[in-house]
Amino acid sequence: MAAVPTSDFGRSLVLANQNLMTISDGSGCKWLVSKSVIDDNDPSLSFAATPAMPCGVSGYAEGTFDKLRWAVPNTYRGDTWSKTTVHPSGLMFNQALVPAVKGKALSFLSSRADQALFQVGELPARGMKVYLAFERPNYRVLSPFSSDPYYVVITADEAFALDAVELKRAVVEVYQLVKATSPTTVGLSNLFFAKNFGALYPEGYASETKDNILKTRMGESRGEFYFDARQGNNYALRREELRLREARRLQQELAETHTRVLRRYEQIKTGMKDYEGRETEALAQMAGIKVSFGAPIAMFNPSSSKTAVPMMIHVTGKSGDFYEIDFPRKGRVQTDAELENQWYVMPAANMTPYLPLEDGRAVPTFRVYPVAGAEACKQDHCADRVSFGAVLAKEFPNAGIDFSWTPEVSQQYLDAWQQASAQIQ
Repeated sequence: MAAVPTSDFGRSLVLANQNLMTISDGSGCKWLVSKSVIDDNDPSLSFAATPAMPCGVSGYAEGTFDKLRWAVPNTYRGDTWSKTTVHPSGLMFNQALVPAVKGKALSFLSSRADQALFQVGELPARGMKVYLAFERPNYRVLSPFSSDPYYVVITADEAFALDAVELKRAVVEVYQLVKATSPTTVGLSNLFFAKNFGALYPEGYASETKDNILKTRMGESRGEFYFDARQGNNYALRREELRLREARRLQQELAETHTRVLRRYEQIKTGMKDYEGRETEALAQMAGIKVSFGAPIAMFNPSSSKTAVPMMIHVTGKSGDFYEIDFPRKGRVQTDAELENQWYVMPAANMTPYLPLEDGRAVPTFRVYPVAGAEACKQDHCADRVSFGAVLAKEFPNAGIDFSWTPEVSQQYLDAWQQASAQIQ
């Protein structure tokens, strides 16, 4: 689908460029030239066109000229440009390029004004916009564009570049569109695919490739269409290869981790034989939940009051400001929450050193801080709060293990890696 030119043919883009300026000739016609023609100490400049022609309706010069001459008075600086056409945008082109830009609007002008892109059309089914791109040297004074164009395609989707067959289809469609809309510019030249203009024409001299998709060559050579998917730089494919390589590395790493998880699971199962009838308490302790009080001398250590650690308790009643417990053993807890005669797992800090003795004896006392609204466990000994998964998640925090873990979960990681390894081989 061919592009429809804008009403000003892109002159607003040229006027906004910081490296260009407007000057007037002796007839009052306006021209857009490089700022570098002006000397900082003397802004004077003479400009003349042959033949002299009336200005356009906009006041800017347009049309084809035999010669354009500029000079800085009282210096040797100046030049003459022959056979030059001024496009309605204000940019100047060698006459040989006129058929390529005639009737087309400027779509993009680089910040240095040395790259000018004209949209020739788009491929709606692929979400691609296709441009002819013209380049000129940017050393000192910007001369008229005179080199054959190259091709630029802007698209958000890079999937086509990951498959050689689909890539060739896309390039052929681009070529057919260019040939239909600009038959004089189908010669073999560079072809760039990118997600935006900024990727191809970055500010400064940065050269990021995250939004570049492909650099290759396309066009007619000796009357025949030419394109080789193996040539050039396929940035999208390179990124995909890196992504797959990283995915395989992570997959291998997870398989190795879960091999250790299964080995540790077997060790825990074997060790549980020594805790027959107290398996839940053993798992809780391995998961970081206290299921016993410290030694009497440790209970009187004030430093044990500085932190609260998860502890399993069984509330049996209330006496005054304290709830009585019989697990881990007889003692009491204090809290701002309302507790029932149930099993709980809550962060607890030792208060024993700061309370008076009762009948000459210290009563193990803890301050508990309820979480999740002091929700009681659903099973005795909080069997619903502990599991092999809870233990293994603590030992292997980066393995993606949760409370509901089973050996089958880890085995899936091993099977997936074995299948992937077989495919690679």
